[in-house]
Amino acid sequence: MSEDFYNAFATSPTTPASIAQNMNLENETGTLQKPPKLMSIEEYYGWKDRFENSVQANHLRSWECILKKYVLPRTDLQVEKTISEFSEQERDMYKAEQMMISLLQQAIKEDIFVLLQHDKTSKSIWDALRVKFEGSDNMIKCKKALLKKEFDLFSSLPG
Repeated sequence: MSEDFYNAFATSPTTPASIAQNMNLENETGTLQKPPKLMSIEEYYGWKDRFENSVQANHLRSWECILKKYVLPRTDLQVEKTISEFSEQERDMYKAEQMMISLLQQAIKEDIFVLLQHDKTSKSIWDALRVKFEGSDNMIKCKKALLKKEFDLFSSLPG
């Protein structure tokens, strides 16, 4: 009896399979400390919504850097300020931008991230990711036109 009691607490109830399942779930949904991870190209459309929701819920100020491109503050002479010259508000925005870049770097698998062409701002990374997976605005229009044409051809078939 005492041995059963000991085994109930001393042995680990988690198996390697359940640990792997937890890691996959954590990568898919994210946690409070880390965003959902984009592991493959096929997951982009579902990941995008989960990532947006996660960041907006936990780092709203950083999400604003995606909506409006962050630009480093400049002096009166139009020279970029150093961090030590930032006002308190400029520091907050700089920190939010760096947080968003960090979240994107954590969320996007390295072999996907290196394919993106960007200028190292969070908005450019986000836009490059969108173009990579969804295509440019022109490409999207062409895809829609092609789908409509295929549908019209299919609809006109007898039977």
